[in-house]
Amino acid sequence: MRHPCVLGLKLFGAALAAALPVAALTPVATAEPVAGRAYLVITAPGGAEEIAKAVVANGGRVQHTYPPIGVLVAHSGATDFAAKLRAVSGVQKVGQTRDTDLPAEHSTARKYLEPQLGSAITRPAEPIEWNMRQLGADQAWAINPGSRTVTVGVLDTGVQGGHEDLRDNFDAANSVSCLYGKPNTAAGAWEPDSYAPAAGHGTSVAGIIAAAKNGKGVVGVAPGVRVASVKVMEPTGYMYAENVVCGLMWSAERGFRVTNHSYYVDPWMFNHSSDADQDAVIEAVRRAVDHAKAKGTLTVAAAGNSGTNLDVEQGLFLPGDLPNAISVTAANTRRELASYSNFGLDTVELTAPGGDGYAMINTTGLNNGYTTFHGTSASSPHAAGVAALLASAHPNAGPDELRKLLLAQATDTPCPSGDTRCTGTPARNSHFGEGIANALKAVSGGDPGPGPGEETTVHAEDFERATGWTGNAGGTDTATAGRFEVGDPQGTSHGGLVLQPDGTPSGSRAVVTGAAAGASVGDNDLDGGASTITSPPITLPAAGRITLSCQYFLGHLANSAGADHLRIRVLTGNNDTVVFEQKTGSTDTAATWRTAKTDLSSLAGKTIRVVVEAADAAGGSLVEAGVDDLRITHRKA
Repeated sequence: MRHPCVLGLKLFGAALAAALPVAALTPVATAEPVAGRAYLVITAPGGAEEIAKAVVANGGRVQHTYPPIGVLVAHSGATDFAAKLRAVSGVQKVGQTRDTDLPAEHSTARKYLEPQLGSAITRPAEPIEWNMRQLGADQAWAINPGSRTVTVGVLDTGVQGGHEDLRDNFDAANSVSCLYGKPNTAAGAWEPDSYAPAAGHGTSVAGIIAAAKNGKGVVGVAPGVRVASVKVMEPTGYMYAENVVCGLMWSAERGFRVTNHSYYVDPWMFNHSSDADQDAVIEAVRRAVDHAKAKGTLTVAAAGNSGTNLDVEQGLFLPGDLPNAISVTAANTRRELASYSNFGLDTVELTAPGGDGYAMINTTGLNNGYTTFHGTSASSPHAAGVAALLASAHPNAGPDELRKLLLAQATDTPCPSGDTRCTGTPARNSHFGEGIANALKAVSGGDPGPGPGEETTVHAEDFERATGWTGNAGGTDTATAGRFEVGDPQGTSHGGLVLQPDGTPSGSRAVVTGAAAGASVGDNDLDGGASTITSPPITLPAAGRITLSCQYFLGHLANSAGADHLRIRVLTGNNDTVVFEQKTGSTDTAATWRTAKTDLSSLAGKTIRVVVEAADAAGGSLVEAGVDDLRITHRKA
């Protein structure tokens, strides 16, 4: 299913009114605005200097460059700028990021948030609220309230760091405005903009993470850590991709241990790689998230508020859908999925308090005030606060270890009775992922409720080196061309539809049907039958929950007529079991890397081989398939 483009910012909380009007904000200096139209130009990492010359030669101006990830922000008034740049050697993708004709009232901040604004609340004087009890945070504070060496970057509308509950924990020296894709460190540039829609959103998010325990108003999940403002929303209410890339790069270089993202990247709610503009946005944001991870930063993101099953949505919801971001749904006080929250068994990983009409979240507001708040905008910073506690308790842990601990320690939360949307098990399901984030266990190993055991990796394969996977191991493959091979896929497309992605979810190699592009789109696609590649023997643990996961794509034209497929099979002795299958359909479908997960617990104690199989069974149809980052994990019962 495809959703129409949704133009405008969607901050994932209904930030209810602050103590004073937004108009009381002080105007601050902003970066140079867009001249003409804004573009992201993608090249190889380290290759930005030569491409910058090409930008100028083709009628553009370089706003800023990010050489470590090969991303340039460019402005141009020329209508043929993107077409010219795409023809330049070394340019991989070019995409326009905004529509300069959109008025401010079209922003989602205006359309969706302001109508939901409510009344401010009086200073609460730090009662223990339901959301903190749900996390076990009220018990965690007595053990470890968080370390001053841990900073959480709040990528948002800006933060009023002088708030009485934030000033002691606010890191002004490492705060920044990233408007128009370029860092601006002028004093106060990171403050919310005067009259901007939903201007208090970032201040409310910051309070959930790290409001000080000082007897005044509210207490954050991690009241001992620091927060920095990384402003990515423009005064019109939009959060464009170049601003988000800037914010992620800033956070990585400043050593933030965690970043929080309570928004989606404007102007599209779901980005499709088949669209040239959206494809460049996906690639730029993905590279920035990956760079942040490599530098030691864990990315925590809202799952979104449109009640969508993200597993069936073809487009990517940025940044939450990216492999190196943790997508967080929202729970209400009854430990149910909030009615507005997105969900998805293969997409979301965690839940945290988000609130709803039965009980909201109390937090900091503008101008030294306090306000109620709800949405996945609220659940994401709760999870980010728990991640900050983990970083405080494990000062040498990198993002992978923090992510592993965050998910392994989450409190199992089963599907509610009668909710047919919820699929999966109490240990992992489409509403709550691995469960509710657990602050107490983050600092002590204690647990306010039953939680999953520690997850360990049984087998991991990213195909970056030879590890014993064998093509056509049984000698029975029938494909005449485009058989599975391990390689760096070259992008192919037909009529603007991506059929083989130009790149992999991680590294540079994956299992794909014919890595080379060839002279035409049909040269190296799968033809004539089935192709397989088989793993070496893998011995599974004797008991517990065993999960196989991977990234995959299946691109095809309508002529496949639903007859072609991508499968993952498991061989145990003489038994051959299909554990995952994706079939083609009767419409043209772009190849997009997605996540597959399946339960192998019934095979505990057995030695298996994993077989990846793709088939062109329709006769002359055009089909491409690939698999990467295959993992088998084990969690004790």
